[in-house]
Amino acid sequence: MKKNLLLSTAFCASLFANTTNAQTRYLDEVFPSVTVTSNVVYGNNFSVLTGSPVAQDLKMDIYEPTGDTQSDRPLILYVPTGSFLPRYINQTPTGAKTDSATVEMCTRLAKQGYVVAAVDYRRGWNPQASSQELRAESIIRAVYRGLQDAKTCVRFFRKDVATNSNSYGIDDTKIAVGGQGSGGYISYAYATLDEVSEIQLPKFFNVTENKVMVDPAIMGDFSGFGGSSALNNDNHVGYSDDISMVFSIGGAIGDSTWIDPLGMPIIALQGEADFFAPFTYGIVTVPGTGGNVVEVSGASDVVRLNNQFGNNDVFKTPSITDVYTTRADAFNTNKNGTYGNGGDEGLFAFEGAGNGNGPWEWLDTVAMKAEAAQWGQDGDVILNGFYTANPVFKALYENVGYAAARARAISYIDTIQGYISPRLFRGLIEQPYYVSVEEVSATEVNVYPNPASDHISFVADHNNLISSISFFSLEGKLVRVESNVNAANVVVSNLDLPKGVYFATISFNKGTTTKKVVIK
Repeated sequence: MKKNLLLSTAFCASLFANTTNAQTRYLDEVFPSVTVTSNVVYGNNFSVLTGSPVAQDLKMDIYEPTGDTQSDRPLILYVPTGSFLPRYINQTPTGAKTDSATVEMCTRLAKQGYVVAAVDYRRGWNPQASSQELRAESIIRAVYRGLQDAKTCVRFFRKDVATNSNSYGIDDTKIAVGGQGSGGYISYAYATLDEVSEIQLPKFFNVTENKVMVDPAIMGDFSGFGGSSALNNDNHVGYSDDISMVFSIGGAIGDSTWIDPLGMPIIALQGEADFFAPFTYGIVTVPGTGGNVVEVSGASDVVRLNNQFGNNDVFKTPSITDVYTTRADAFNTNKNGTYGNGGDEGLFAFEGAGNGNGPWEWLDTVAMKAEAAQWGQDGDVILNGFYTANPVFKALYENVGYAAARARAISYIDTIQGYISPRLFRGLIEQPYYVSVEEVSATEVNVYPNPASDHISFVADHNNLISSISFFSLEGKLVRVESNVNAANVVVSNLDLPKGVYFATISFNKGTTTKKVVIK
């Protein structure tokens, strides 16, 4: 299939053709059609969409290549957008697993040979809360519930492999999670959020009510276990929710300090002029809110840090060379100094204000208005919001017609697929991504005092001796190493480091763990 690379805001002049004839499974669409199994229940948990917690089934649509006989296929979870509210209720025409772009992405990935699950998740938050603090608390909890649901879905598939003869024919050692918009937020969190302290930073603290915004003792842990029985159900206990890599299309990460050494590969695509989520660092605004929500980091910051920590090295050797990568690297290099990327691997930026906000989305305005009315929503208001975010789509739709407007959106999906496909292939098939050493649970190392000034202690289990400790700055630069330690209790004296936040990677004879430390 011919695919197009978007190069500029000028639609007709912005396309490169990739005319490679060789067809390779997981790189090309080698299957002509897919089979979709709709509304498969993968779990059950409490939604707050109506205000009071109500248990609901969690559902997904599963896409498989039609006629495929292979039974060890990599799995991709695709998490749709929607501002953490249902379609139309969120004042946008997107927000369901049946959105046009979601269906197109899942279909194409399945045609490449993957098993793909379009995963619905719990929605619900209060965009009209009276203060920025309350809006932040509400949406952060929504992201947290979405993360729990994505992990529940991964465990569903692993349980199916173990107890149901692998009915979907997957290789459960090769799983990626990706999403667009709010699904991108969930994907980033899946890749990076692994310590309770990371969701209890000062920005995530409700000062007015003197409480943390997300309390795992109430909401359950990252995997969705524990918490209040009135707010959280345990799903598929005893199965792993580990994955290999993630990709995000137009999302953002709650805080850049979530990105650690020994993290997983991340592919990030976003509009440089995205005015809902910042491309670098800034405030999130959500359609239908009463104002700004919370400070986050976008694709540029995420990929820059992930590269500095070496987490995207799997994409670099050998180099991926195609027109999509060439285009991405040219942007990153040309913008070096503006964003500080300098060609960082894994970042694709869509340039121009007209391409900043979901240009891969499309809709039939007549059908949308009719469906919105069934939900009691004003389709004209929703359409105007969509047109504001996608002015080029509006011009094409009104002046040329639906087919041309849809073709523009499809060309963006061509580019998205063209950029992520070789990287999914690299991380799942060609060089399956694994952390090179077993990571020891961070709870097995106590660090004190933290914050520290002139000295800091690391205490491990006496049966697991520390061999070395490496200190990294937030930018990923190695700033100090304590080597040949071979002790369970290590005191690092004369720190001699500038004030700030650092990552200490503690290595053992078998395994590593990373702790965040603060020098005051």
